[in-house]
Amino acid sequence: MRVKALGRSVLLTAVIAVGLICAAGFNSKTSAAAAQTGVKTILPFDGNTGWLNSQPLDPQALKGKIVLLDFWEYTCINCLKALPYERAWYERYKPYGFTIVGIHTPEFAFSGDSANVAAALKRLDIAWPVVLDSNSAIWRRYENQFWPHEFLIDPQGRVVADHAGEGDYPETERRIQSLIRKLHPAANLPVPMALLPADNYTKPGAVCYPQTNEVYVGMWRGAQAALGNREGYRAGQVVRYKDPTGHHLDGFVYLQGAWFSAEQAMVHAETQTQAKDYLDLRYHAIQVVSVLKPEAGKPITVYVDQDGKPLLKADAGADVRFDAAGRAFLMVDAPREYDVVMNKHFGHHELVLRPVEYGLGVYSFAFESCEVGSDR
Repeated sequence: MRVKALGRSVLLTAVIAVGLICAAGFNSKTSAAAAQTGVKTILPFDGNTGWLNSQPLDPQALKGKIVLLDFWEYTCINCLKALPYERAWYERYKPYGFTIVGIHTPEFAFSGDSANVAAALKRLDIAWPVVLDSNSAIWRRYENQFWPHEFLIDPQGRVVADHAGEGDYPETERRIQSLIRKLHPAANLPVPMALLPADNYTKPGAVCYPQTNEVYVGMWRGAQAALGNREGYRAGQVVRYKDPTGHHLDGFVYLQGAWFSAEQAMVHAETQTQAKDYLDLRYHAIQVVSVLKPEAGKPITVYVDQDGKPLLKADAGADVRFDAAGRAFLMVDAPREYDVVMNKHFGHHELVLRPVEYGLGVYSFAFESCEVGSDR
């Protein structure tokens, strides 16, 4: 579950606690995410900055429908994990008057760009209506704090369920079915979709370990900014950083070479065919994803090392490719979240990103640390 800057430290403490409880054998990953606000009915979408996949909608246009309002962000790992379930529900229950309205409230400046959101909808195969909330007007109206956050609305416009974070997918689908049966008593509905293997934290032997907190690379998070170099941030300047090797702390990034200090990212500032410049991050987790952007609009090759050697195929995330020599790399060709590492088991590691072309913007890193049953 991702939270806006305000109050993030409080939530992270709770998330770490959840991981510790899971490790002790009690599954609270989903139940601890349940949250309630004071919102009781569907509210207007006033203040939006546009609609995708739909003409503009309002509560009156949705009256009589079963609606899942989904606050999400296309760079958010927790939001992306919910998509397979949401796609299934949309296709299964659309004939019965069910719809989803995605409310896209951006975390980063680039993720508020309508063209970037439209490209994400196409890439992620999202067909339902999405309202752009680039100024957070709808977010504030719903008293929201989290991505993802879902409100299930009945045909009378009342909030019947309110859930923040990942999980509880079968329960959400059962609630949708319950509302459908009130409208269509004779409906022959399918068995709720089973949890995907990666989400089945109730399997025997499943365990969730503590993990590195989300890392924000740019200076915009103030005290939460994660640059570990002595040179520090130099707003609007290119600095030739020197990595203090041997003195790395978990959850901090260390730079080598020429990097530009933008507000929300550190941007690599020169082209090097040998990829000698790099960003180094020590972390503990199983999975690592990173929000990256080709700032000059051209694809960037980024070599990926782990623990002092090229990332192995067995440990590669879904976005990692391999060249003819077997060396792992990312092709950063769009501003989005990239799946970089998926280790088989939990551990402490060192990740190094080595950009070749100039213009790589590095925004954040997020982590997952659950080993699921037979995967251990």
